[in-house]
Parts: sequence; structure tokens; C-alpha cells
Amino acid sequence: MLMKKNHVSKIVIVVLLVMCLMTSGCMFTRVTEGFCVDPEASYGFHIPQGSVIYHWANGITEVYGPDNKRILIAKDSLVMHTPPGGPAPTTRIYQLPNDTRGDWDESTKTDRNYLDDTLILTIIEKDENYPLISLGIFYIPLP
Repeated sequence: MLMKKNHVSKIVIVVLLVMCLMTSGCMFTRVTEGFCVDPEASYGFHIPQGSVIYHWANGITEVYGPDNKRILIAKDSLVMHTPPGGPAPTTRIYQLPNDTRGDWDESTKTDRNYLDDTLILTIIEKDENYPLISLGIFYIPLP
């Protein structure tokens, strides 16, 4: 009986993954360089100014553009980089224009980055896990 349930569970996961891939391409984005909001820069993984980055407790990074549409979901463990100071996920590296000013809010765990008076990047540390089932380079979002 246990063998049957285990087999059915695997079939359900495969069906969900296939459905997810057909509808929304549930594949983690490989962020190979630090995030960059400087449109003039020739380096970095470019995201638009005004984007919001969420770092979830379970090692998932989610990025929304200034229009509040999701740009990507990345799995931090798939994108390791070795900057000075030791290994870190590239999803935790930010390449900002000179003269950028950061404003950290401890109560909301939010870092707002401004260039002059314009908010160019918001980074939010989440204490909870992003709701998904991780399957290597693929994921299944949970309701």
C-alpha cells in the first residue's frame, strides 16, 4: 500500500511540473552576475531601476520590476560567486551607480537605495519561506 502511495505521489509531482512548465516555465533563473540597475553599465545582471528584490528565508530570491510584475525567481544555491570576502550567491550582490545612498529600515528589514532623490532599488529580507517545491533547476509554486 505504501509503495502505491509513493508511486502516485511521484506521478502527481511530475504532472504538476509538466503543467507548470507548459503554462509559466517554472524554471529558476540563473543569475550569473550581481544585480545591476545602472542602464549605462556594461556589466551585471540588469534589472530596471525601481525594482524590488525579495530574499526569502529558504534561499529563494524573487525580483519584481517597477510595474510590480515578477521578473524572475532564482535559487541562491544555484548561483554561487566568490567575491572578495568569500563565497556568496550572485543574487546577494548589487552593482549600484556611484553616489547611491542606502536607507536601512530594521523594523521591516528593508533597504531602500536612492540616486539623488529617486528610489532605484528596494531589497527586502523575508523571515518566512517562499512557498514552493524545489526540484533542482525547476520549481512548483504552492498556492
